[in-house]
Amino acid sequence: MFELPVSPKAMNSPFRKRAADYLGSQAFIRLLAILAGGFLCLLIFMVSISPKRYNLVVGMVPDQTIAAHKDVIDEVTTRASRDAAAAAVAPTYHYQEGITEAVIANLEAAHAEMVAVRQYAQTLPEFSSRRTYSQDELALAHDMINLVAFQDFQLITLMNASNEQFDEMYLALVPAVRNTMQGNVIQGQESSAINGIMQLVGYKTNVSLLQNVVLPVLREIIEPNMVVDAEATELARQDAWNAVEPVVFKQGQNIVVRGEGRVRENQIAMLNSLGLLDDNTVDYAMYLGAFGMVSFVLALAFAALKVLKPSVAGETRSIILINLVILISLALSLLTKEIQLIYLAPLALPFMLLTGTLGPVPAIIAGTASTALGAVMITGTGSVISDWVNLLSIGVFSGVLASLLLKSNYQRSYVLLVGILVGLANFLLLFVSGLLTSINLQSAMNKGLWSLVGAAVSTVLCLAIQPALESAFNLPTPTRLLDLTNPNHPLLRRLLLEAPGTYHHSIIIANLAEASAEAIGANPLLARAGAYFHDIGKLKRPLYFKENQIGTGNIHDNTDPQVSAAIITSHVREGIAMARHYRLPQEIQQIIAEHHGDSVVAFFYHKAVKESANGQLNDEEFRYAGVPPMTAEGALVMLCDTIEAAIRTLNSPSQEEIVTFIDSLTQKKIQSGQLINAPLTLKDLQIISSTCATVLNGVFHERIEYPAAPDKLAPREKLMAQLQQLRKSPAPPAKSTVAPSHEEPARDSGKD
Repeated sequence: MFELPVSPKAMNSPFRKRAADYLGSQAFIRLLAILAGGFLCLLIFMVSISPKRYNLVVGMVPDQTIAAHKDVIDEVTTRASRDAAAAAVAPTYHYQEGITEAVIANLEAAHAEMVAVRQYAQTLPEFSSRRTYSQDELALAHDMINLVAFQDFQLITLMNASNEQFDEMYLALVPAVRNTMQGNVIQGQESSAINGIMQLVGYKTNVSLLQNVVLPVLREIIEPNMVVDAEATELARQDAWNAVEPVVFKQGQNIVVRGEGRVRENQIAMLNSLGLLDDNTVDYAMYLGAFGMVSFVLALAFAALKVLKPSVAGETRSIILINLVILISLALSLLTKEIQLIYLAPLALPFMLLTGTLGPVPAIIAGTASTALGAVMITGTGSVISDWVNLLSIGVFSGVLASLLLKSNYQRSYVLLVGILVGLANFLLLFVSGLLTSINLQSAMNKGLWSLVGAAVSTVLCLAIQPALESAFNLPTPTRLLDLTNPNHPLLRRLLLEAPGTYHHSIIIANLAEASAEAIGANPLLARAGAYFHDIGKLKRPLYFKENQIGTGNIHDNTDPQVSAAIITSHVREGIAMARHYRLPQEIQQIIAEHHGDSVVAFFYHKAVKESANGQLNDEEFRYAGVPPMTAEGALVMLCDTIEAAIRTLNSPSQEEIVTFIDSLTQKKIQSGQLINAPLTLKDLQIISSTCATVLNGVFHERIEYPAAPDKLAPREKLMAQLQQLRKSPAPPAKSTVAPSHEEPARDSGKD
């Protein structure tokens, strides 16, 4: 079958759709937040490690002291020392065979040429020991000698010598040369061998012949029999060159000292190597190392966060907060470096801030990453390795200690106490470390005191910054939840004054939810705060809810059931709007939105069914426009809301009756699918039922009946007392006409 070709555009459309979906997703936003935070951390880190540059040349008097920010080799001094060591190595020689025989042969050949010249001279007319030779005669004599380059005066001495003198010279020269060549004539020391031969021959040779004939002959024929082994000598010199240790200036060691001498070539070379001169190019290796370190530390931290605390790693707000806290810590560390008080760095600050906002696990992970980067930043220039070790150890130790101490107590005064304990721990750790390493006691004391002050600075900054972060990020932190549950909160004050029934109902639910949350390991403060605010939407129309109809009739008796259902369900939507207006945390807004799930307002639904013509009606118009709770705290508020409303129908119940009744209500919530998204187990539900029963049992405890007092009241006073008693007593419960699978609290339906 023929198929139409698919265009590339059509083929790419699924990919483009997936790409577009990803670019608009929260995962992409989290990735951008991580990359942006990492870039800013890298920027601060690079600013910190970038060295200050100086304008220096050879011969200048330095106007400031410059120390090495990392180990650097003095290349100039090292090269000079190595060259001197290599030059001091004696050459390696080896004996060369046949040299002695060659020298004797050359001596004999030279003797033959000299004899021929003498014979030529003796054939000339008027020959004598004082004869003068013409240039042509000397030129002819020169042509007869090829081995030795005699000068004219030397050649004349040879030609005018007597036979006896010449023979004595040769007879003395041969054994002297032979004996010398049988020894070691070292290459480069041939003149010493010639001088030795001259001394031996000089005793039996005419002085003129010795200087003018013997010396030129020896210079031409003497060769060394101990010649230099070039390869072995070069290896020996290379070994000597390599054996010289490089001259290294350690990190923190002064290269130049202010006003001390003049700048030398080796100092300029070291400053140039460290990138401390104005005319330097960029030190790409240093910045590449900085990029690698920051990337590795942050990637490792976020990977650990993903494994140990995925709920935090999957939330954009938390990622931005962690990045912001790390940036604040690094910036403050950079400031302490600039003022040269590195132990004042507030390394414990990220641990304290994040423990109070996100919890101890994210705090320890992010705080350790911040401390690792901060310690490198602070000690990157001008310090020694011991400072880096000290800062890293006290930063991690004190930070973990602060997180563990703050994880279960959220009071501001307790934060101050933790800051004091952290400072003392820093001081003791540095002081003991100083004693172990035998450094100056005064130095150890100073470092410890500055670290103590640094812990105090961390505490003050934590108390100052944390409320701002809580407000800016709208975080449900323990301290903020405590503030929100203050009865003086505007919304709670309005509930108390405008909807007192809803207010007291919320107080009871808060007690039930908090106790249950503690029992199952959920967040009790969030459960309490969510319970306080879950019904704030009823402030819009408080009298449409039965618990607020004190001394008045039920408005719903004369209202269409669909209208009543719309009014009842709208309190969720209106509660979310109020929560946003008052900037309640998102977690509390979620509890408000989910505390009824998508359940049906069963009372009005059944009322509408009865009033309908055919007895059938779509229940979608009577459902809450929400979803079943997705958090443990939201599920707790839903269950406690149902339990508190329904338990009012019981008259002086026993402990067993309360437990049985709560179990039945929980089963109905399960059957209706309202707990399908909640992270609760069956064991958790059993614990919740037991906890709620225990709390409610205190509400329904038996009271002692006191004997009636004598009736001494006047008729009018007696009547007023009876009316007041009637107002205090609860109204009789209405008979339920709601199907079991959709049972709703009577207070929402307007029926008590």
